[in-house]
Amino acid sequence: MNVKNLVRTLLVVVTVICVSSSYVRADKLQLQKKLSQDVEIRLNNVTIAEALEKIGQQAGVKFALSDEAAWKLPQGEATRLSVALTGPLAESMTEMLNAFFTRYAAGDEEITIYPRPELEHIIGRPTTRQLELLKVVYTKTIKNYFVDEVQTTINEALGQEVLILPIHVHAQLNNFLRQLAGKDPIYEEQTGRSRRPVAVIKPPQPETTEPEPTEYELPTPVTLVQLLSQVLIEDEPTHTRWYISGMDFPGQSPEIRVVNSGTFGELRRNQMIDITYRDEQLDKILQSLANRAGSWLEVEGRSSELLATSAEAICESRGPGPKQLPLHWGPPKRPPRPPAKVTSAR
Repeated sequence: MNVKNLVRTLLVVVTVICVSSSYVRADKLQLQKKLSQDVEIRLNNVTIAEALEKIGQQAGVKFALSDEAAWKLPQGEATRLSVALTGPLAESMTEMLNAFFTRYAAGDEEITIYPRPELEHIIGRPTTRQLELLKVVYTKTIKNYFVDEVQTTINEALGQEVLILPIHVHAQLNNFLRQLAGKDPIYEEQTGRSRRPVAVIKPPQPETTEPEPTEYELPTPVTLVQLLSQVLIEDEPTHTRWYISGMDFPGQSPEIRVVNSGTFGELRRNQMIDITYRDEQLDKILQSLANRAGSWLEVEGRSSELLATSAEAICESRGPGPKQLPLHWGPPKRPPRPPAKVTSAR
């Protein structure tokens, strides 16, 4: 092939790519336009799958519920709801999906529903009560502080009894609340990894004989989520995780447990799942399981690029019938730190 023909071929390829890209952009713009149209749809006691189908038919949009979103719904695709959509489709869909802590993402041809990050605070498939509590934790603000009564302060703000565990984090929460109320801290933190209160330091008593108030109105209301984000379990708040627990039985008081990131990851990897795959590729199954656990999968220590190939080879070598693959859960491995440079003093 001479230079002239090569240039002609490259021009054709570039033209095809540009035309294809323009079609994709046009489809996406058309989808965005449909999201901005006004709708008026009322649905009563339908499944979320039926709701998405009916809304899509009326609006001329295709909705798809991702596997991750279905896993984080109380009854999966069969989760029932009643909804009234009035106004722009985008705003109405956002309001409807917020009730389940899900969101939508517009692609080139369809709109896909995904779970929101807040759902990581519920391990496994959530119940309706857990979703309701999660919304309360994120939206209700603590406006009044009952002096040195952390649990009472939180319960009054949330409008229900929610036990915060372990108990030793109450000292940190109380310290944050005292600072917000303009009061001095009453404990001293130990330096090091534990960061737990080890000594109580009473603030100086006022000379006046008037009794100290037992309740303060916070000048800046704060949510429980904002307080929990400041709790130290290890060296940094980024190592701290919390999740909703204790709601497995009717009448059982809910709990919010604060743990370190390692314990949280182990809990997610040990969660029970109920899902069936049919005629699905192995690599997609393994990736779906990893997404649900918020982790990585390895097959006998092999790299993630060889994950599906290794698992298929193991299945073939063990013949027909059910298989038990040697899968290992774990967070992504961090590269080893380079050795520190040592400089000699002259």
